[in-house]
Amino acid sequence: MKRFGKIQNLPSVKDVELVVRPYKTRTAFAASSTIYLNEHLIDDEEIVEYLILREMICIKLNMYRSRYSGLTYAAKFDSILHLYAKGES
Repeated sequence: MKRFGKIQNLPSVKDVELVVRPYKTRTAFAASSTIYLNEHLIDDEEIVEYLILREMICIKLNMYRSRYSGLTYAAKFDSILHLYAKGES
C-alpha cells in the first residue's frame, strides 16, 4: 500500500480478513472484520488500495461509534479518509 502508507495505523489491521469474489453490482463491502472485494476490480492496484482503505474506515467507524458522536457518517468518513490519504491527488 504505497499511496496510503498510514493504513497500518488503523486499529486491528491484523485482524481483518480479505475475501475476493465475483460480484455483479458491488465494488467492496465490509461485514464485521471481513472485507469483500469484487474480483473484477483487482487488476488496478490504486483501486484496490482505495477500496481496502474505504472499507477499513467503515470497520473503524462501526467499532468506535461513540468517539465520533455529533457528526454525520459522511463527515466522520471524510475526516478519517483525509487523515490517511493526506497529500494524495
